[in-house]
Amino acid sequence: MSKYLFILSIIVFLFKTETVFSAETIYDVNNIQVSGKLNSNLDNNKLIEEAFRKAFLIFINKTLLEKDIETLSKTNIQIIKDFIFTHQITSQKKSIDEEIILTVNVKFDPKKINNYLSINNISYADISEISISILPILRKENNLFIFSDNFFYNEWNKTENDKKNTEAQLINYNLALENAEDLFYINNNRENLELIDINKLNSLSEEKNKIFLIFTLNEDAKVFIKAYFNEKEVIKNITLNNNSTDDYNSLIMNVKDLINQIWKEQNLIDINTPAYLDIIFDIKKINDFLKFRTFLDTIDIIDNYSILEITNKYAKIRMKYKGKISNLREKFLNEKININIENNEWSLSFN
Repeated sequence: MSKYLFILSIIVFLFKTETVFSAETIYDVNNIQVSGKLNSNLDNNKLIEEAFRKAFLIFINKTLLEKDIETLSKTNIQIIKDFIFTHQITSQKKSIDEEIILTVNVKFDPKKINNYLSINNISYADISEISISILPILRKENNLFIFSDNFFYNEWNKTENDKKNTEAQLINYNLALENAEDLFYINNNRENLELIDINKLNSLSEEKNKIFLIFTLNEDAKVFIKAYFNEKEVIKNITLNNNSTDDYNSLIMNVKDLINQIWKEQNLIDINTPAYLDIIFDIKKINDFLKFRTFLDTIDIIDNYSILEITNKYAKIRMKYKGKISNLREKFLNEKININIENNEWSLSFN
């Protein structure tokens, strides 16, 4: 009997371990590779510590603003190790020159991370991978380049433009397709490009997340950014004092960094000001409630929740969350959960 219990406990443990890594959140950093020759000064534990540090740097580059990244980039490894909820070595190989290559998945503890950020008065961005449609145009010496002979359009997605820490980049860019009506509209407004309504550009009009960029190159490089993130308009005017305005690759990298910062700013969460929301969840099928609770456990901005009342038809749940309620709503919709709001009362159900 004890033998069967032992086997069962192993199965349960493996199931829980698999479950821990099955639902990715912003606190998960996967497929970290580290390598080195093992000797008296380097063992597996040191390699794993290196993976922890690399995972932490990727995490802060994904979620924090530049000023805060600089503050936390030198965090002591012992502090970082305390943030680790669990880790998993997914592969261990040996290279031709006898180096050990480890691939590691790391899961940070949200409560410990959030507490540390709160103590240091740092907000983080609740973000995930996003696709953005973009139309960069070039204005130089009274000439306008939209698609043809436009370096920024032709080279925007080339790999040589990508900076280090590519693991921390969550924005995928889709270039606007060449469109005759857009060419006519832009050329007709060449004297007032900044006033262009990007919702009237056929190549961008249907997109939820979109950016219209104007590069103006004279002695300095000036960049006008008109963006919509989740249908919210953002406008920025920036001057980049590049040593050479001919270094177009550097301009692309700098503007990508700026867009990344803008996107983070739109999704910042103030850890010190949580809010509460009561919802009614309608139970239509026998496993709906368990499925919904499992989903709630994966939402980063929900600190905790409690079941206030439950019957075979509905559950009343109180959630403590951080950030904007619109972000919470978006997460429900992305999971194809129906939301009905009447008199500020939220009713949720699966499709």
